[in-house]
Formats: sequence, structure tokens, C-alpha cells
Amino acid sequence: MDIEIQKLVEPYNFAQIAEVLRKTYFQEYGQAGALQWNEEYAKFYFDAIVLKEDSRDFIFGAYDGKKLVGTLFGHRDAVMFENNLKLEMVNLGLTAVVPEYKRQGIAKKLVARVIEHAKEENLDFIMAFPEKGRYGDKLLEQFDFRNFGKTQHLIKLMEDRGLEVLHDYMGYNIVLLKIASLYSHIPEMEEPEGIIRYGINEDIDKVCEMINSYASRVPLAIIYTHDGYEISNIQFGHMNERFGDPWGFHWLVLEGQNSEILATLSYRIEIVTFEPQPGDYKSGPVALFTTLAFHEQMDLDQKMRFVKAILRKIRTELPEVYVCQITSPQHETEVLDKLKFVDDRCTYYLYMKPLTANGAAINKYKKYKVFFLQYYR
Repeated sequence: MDIEIQKLVEPYNFAQIAEVLRKTYFQEYGQAGALQWNEEYAKFYFDAIVLKEDSRDFIFGAYDGKKLVGTLFGHRDAVMFENNLKLEMVNLGLTAVVPEYKRQGIAKKLVARVIEHAKEENLDFIMAFPEKGRYGDKLLEQFDFRNFGKTQHLIKLMEDRGLEVLHDYMGYNIVLLKIASLYSHIPEMEEPEGIIRYGINEDIDKVCEMINSYASRVPLAIIYTHDGYEISNIQFGHMNERFGDPWGFHWLVLEGQNSEILATLSYRIEIVTFEPQPGDYKSGPVALFTTLAFHEQMDLDQKMRFVKAILRKIRTELPEVYVCQITSPQHETEVLDKLKFVDDRCTYYLYMKPLTANGAAINKYKKYKVFFLQYYR
């Protein structure tokens, strides 16, 4: 079988892309709740998440003739190392091979092609957040990546609704439900000092400055730009008109005295579908937290009150949301732990591979316990 690795180019065949991801990600995660990856969602993913041209330069497919049988989405980003060295890197995202083509070395060919292209573009390093048991070991064994530490996807069960879904859709027994109930409560706390409101364009520079201040707090942090943040918000802002209620994107900020921005959190509401039994489909909305950041002057209690207020807002306005999830919490774990976010029972790792002399600076650390990097599923 002659499999050819090609860069995906416009006009993208969203139906083919969705079919590959439906056969892989939905089938593997359907019991716990997964996106269905239809054609319209695949188009949205390109518009909102793979919107930068330099990232679209790193999207590859595996073809058997004209049939797409595998994908690898690379996301190009700039990061700051130790607050003084700017590095360019590519982050490995959706890596999938349809079941009937597995165990033929296709994923290996896709990864090798992305690494080759990253070297051609003189990028400093390549990284991934593999889940244990999903090809991660091969990155270590076959491509000389290093494991720089364990990370988590954290979830917050949303009180009674979250427990209902665990029971009705996921089959938790009474013992597990009692354990889960310890983590489903939204604590009673005072409201944060200041005003929580929706972000506007005039906030973007202040928010980016606050987010980028994490470069002085952690050794490795993504660099945010005004244009990138604005375009991303615009594209995510079209979710409701594309998919209908309750889909939507929400960007909230905490404004203190003198119009100072003290905190920001973005989340989007999406529908996931469960397949607890073959052919038995159920659906429910989830809140996916993305950019979470705080001003350096915020203490732990103030941070908790801000996130708590947003949890209560979601619970009040969208009571069918059963869980909030955050996949990039590595810089504010203490806040989320205190609010009883728990891991989703899967194990993930931060893997990185230097490609240049500058990129080798990341090897200074054996482990990265705290960092601020974007996760791409």
C-alpha cells in the first residue's frame, strides 16, 4: 500500500477531514463524551483554531490515492524562555489514523514530515501533549523527544447536573457518585472586588500585557499578540450563529479601579455526544475554559473568587452544562485545585524536542512543573 504524505491546502475537503476525526477521536472518546466532528465543525475548527497562515503551513494528511486516511495538525506559536529568549515552535495537535489503516507506520510518517518541515522553517523546537497510550511513547523512542513532566486536563462537575450525567450517560455506580459529589459543589464565597463584564476590543492590549506577564513567572510561556487575540475572538464569536443555542463564546474580564484589568477568562459552550452503548447516543453541553490569567497583584483568594463567580454564572444561565473543562491550567493549578477541579482520569505529558541551538535552552530543566503553553487537541 502506497501512502503519500501531503500538505493540506485550500480548498480544504472538510468532509474528508471530519470523517477521519469522527472515526478516530469520536470513536475513542465517545463513551466519555466527544465532539462528533461533522463537516461544519471541521470548518469551524479551521476558522477559529487553525486560523493563522503559518499554522496552516503545518497541516498534513496521509492519502491512499485520493482517500484521506490520517491527519496531523501542527500549530505554530512563539514562546518566551526565561523571559529573555524568544523561540519559535510548532505544537503537534490532531494526530489521527483511521482504524483500518493503523499499524502501518502512517502516524510515524506524518510526525517525521512535520519535523522535517519545522527544520526547513528553522523553528527552534517542537512539542506535544500526548495522552498516555496514544503514540506518546513513540515520540520518545523514534524521534528523540524528551518528557518534561506530567500535566492534566482538569474538570469541574457542575453540581447536581454533573452527577446526573455521570449516572445516566456514563454509568457511575452509587459509590463513585458519592465520591464525585465531593468535587461537584461550587463553594460559597464573596464576590470578587471589581466588576466582572464581557471583554471589548479596547481591553485587548491590557489583557495581552497581563497574559504575557506570565513570561516573568514561569520558565516557558506563549506570547500573545493584539492581532492574534482579536482575530481569534472574532472567529469564536460566530459560534452561536453557526451552531445555534447553547453554543457560544464568552470572554470575561475583571475590571478594578482606574479601569485596570485584573483577570480574564474565556470559555466556549459546545455540545458533546455520548455513546454509552453502541448506537445509543446522548448529548449535553460543556464549558471549555481557554485563556485564564490574573494580574500579578491578585492573591489566591481573589483569584478563586473570580473563577467561582464565573462557575456560578454558567450554572445559573446554562443549567444543562454538566462540566467545565480546562486543558491548559499549568500556571494556575493552585486556584483550580482549591475550587475542586479534578483530573479527567487520563494522563498527559509535556514532550519537547529542540531543533536549533537556541531551542536547546529548554533542556536546562529536567522537569517543567509550572509553564504556560497552549494545548491543542
